Amino acid sequence: MNDVGEWGRPPQRLEQRLAIEPDGTVVARSGKVEYGQGIRAGFARTVAAELAVPIERVRIELGETERVPWDMGTFGSLSTATDGEVLRVAAALARRQLLERAGARWRLPVDSLHVRDGAVLAPDGRVLSYAELVAAEPLAGPLPEPSTLVAASIPEAKPFRPEARAIVTGAARYAADVRLPGLLHGHVLHPPRPGSRLRMLDATAARALPGVLAVVVDGDFVGVVAQHDAQALAAAQMMTAQWDAPPIAGAPFEAVLRDDAGTDAALAAAARRVTAHYHMPPIAHATICPGAAVADVRADRTDLYVATQRPFGLRDEVAGLLGLSPARVHVHPQLMSGQFGRGNVGDAALDAVRLSRAVARPVRVRWTRAEEFALSPYRPPLEAWFEAALDADGTIAAWRQRVRTQPHTYGGADVPAEFLLMTAGRNALPPYRLGRARVQLEVAPAQGRSGAFRSLAAAPNVFAIESFVDELALAAREDPLQFRLRRLDDTRLRRVLETVRRRSDWDARRHAAGHGFGVACADYGGTRIAQVAEVVLEGERIRLERVWCAVDAGRLVHPDGARNQIEGGIQQAASWAVLEELPLHEGIVGAATWHDYPIARCPDAPHAIDVVFTGDATQAPTGIGEPGSVPTAAAIANAVCDAGGGRRRRLPLMATVRDREQAPSP
Repeated sequence: MNDVGEWGRPPQRLEQRLAIEPDGTVVARSGKVEYGQGIRAGFARTVAAELAVPIERVRIELGETERVPWDMGTFGSLSTATDGEVLRVAAALARRQLLERAGARWRLPVDSLHVRDGAVLAPDGRVLSYAELVAAEPLAGPLPEPSTLVAASIPEAKPFRPEARAIVTGAARYAADVRLPGLLHGHVLHPPRPGSRLRMLDATAARALPGVLAVVVDGDFVGVVAQHDAQALAAAQMMTAQWDAPPIAGAPFEAVLRDDAGTDAALAAAARRVTAHYHMPPIAHATICPGAAVADVRADRTDLYVATQRPFGLRDEVAGLLGLSPARVHVHPQLMSGQFGRGNVGDAALDAVRLSRAVARPVRVRWTRAEEFALSPYRPPLEAWFEAALDADGTIAAWRQRVRTQPHTYGGADVPAEFLLMTAGRNALPPYRLGRARVQLEVAPAQGRSGAFRSLAAAPNVFAIESFVDELALAAREDPLQFRLRRLDDTRLRRVLETVRRRSDWDARRHAAGHGFGVACADYGGTRIAQVAEVVLEGERIRLERVWCAVDAGRLVHPDGARNQIEGGIQQAASWAVLEELPLHEGIVGAATWHDYPIARCPDAPHAIDVVFTGDATQAPTGIGEPGSVPTAAAIANAVCDAGGGRRRRLPLMATVRDREQAPSP
């Protein structure tokens, strides 16, 4: 079932993707996982439309490594655009095969038949259900290219989220909720910095605590297994250890993303030059639930109940740890609670596996909030320096940009160059006509544990670029939105900008003291998005009033889910733009509670978010999960400046009134 195809490409056979059960239920399978983005509903809508069955009769199986095709992981806003299209093609091929089987049985031409409500209908009224047509022979065969099968139109329908009722009633099962017979509880003594080496350990007091069954020491790994969670946690906290800090791994990576001849000369000859430096601090994933997992390591198989974005990657990692064939490790993804990249690494799962192996019983591990802040990967900081030249008519004659950050992927800086470019360099190239330009990227090793975060480096890069474009518009004495439109060749990006211009009534916006509007836009992986933010300054507080957003993501598969994704991305990005900064010193995190790391709460939410989709329904869908978060920080910062709050070049915006700091040298 889970054969691996080409790099990042799942298997392309119908029988691995779709089956029809004897009761007529259509089962569609994907290696992607659901973690709030709504792909279970979106996939179900796609399959139901292609096969003309009620959506309630479609069951989507996600991420179960025993049952679904291999998949690289759920990230990058790729689920609908990639696996969603594969499922659409599988369902369309299934429809064609069902029609052909019915036509052969009735000796009627296929084009005289049609499908409805899970059955094939003949002109004379005869009916064959899908279940009847596959009873003797399951559907099978290689999938054709998507372009050879026209997509069925997806009818408008009421919002549909299969997991919604369970979530709101409390019946939903997360990893920490899993209970197995004989379950024990574990906690791990983690070093202050991941990767540290254990020099000394005293576990005497921990071993003497009631309920403690084992203290597990395996190289630099130290953990406790007990009858109850509180006992295991107390024992872990009673152990004392000394650690040697890990060396900083990897070497700096540098790349020139664009290098036009004559850039320096064009800058030197310009009538007007504008320079700026921007800083984005590290931020935490701040997941609603800290990491948790249940592992059951047995002689014949291992079962993992986890929150993960990479079921097959985790399966292979655990198989390597245990010295087993991957076929003997089975990952059962549970509901997740705000991962946004955090689910790419299985810290709690690996803890649970080590402890379960040691005691030969199922073990549940649940991290504390302090551990989640201190040890989980963070979005790395980013510094960006800009210098641009404007001609007398406001044309951008030259542009010089240097970006310095840390790895926005896992594995440190010692990863293939294409991964560093794809992650740290995401959206580092502006979409505008720049004249002569030089854009450089530097990825330095991280002292702590940086990693992938929603949109990777796109949101930080776009914050810097779109803030600087506003500064150029001010220098050119031109309206910021019109300044962008005059320098864009991308018609789709122009269209979303024009749309938010109309919907926000941009040209008639009021310029009262403390009241401002800001605009920003981006092309994120083929999805064009533009936002206008309205803010009110109340002393040192920034109140986000409204956000208008236009999105071109091609054909919408699940409109309600798409809207939810965009709104959620705006809310999350507004929080990190205005409030969030992870205290970090020499790789050690200084936050343990929500008091140390404030995030936006309900009173901080904008009064209204207006989202409109402008995409062409004949175009293939592009990603929705991440684009909503990409331009938000820049739109808010530009609005703060418009409101009289000064140009704020550092995030979070509430941390400073003016950008008075001495910019570090590029």
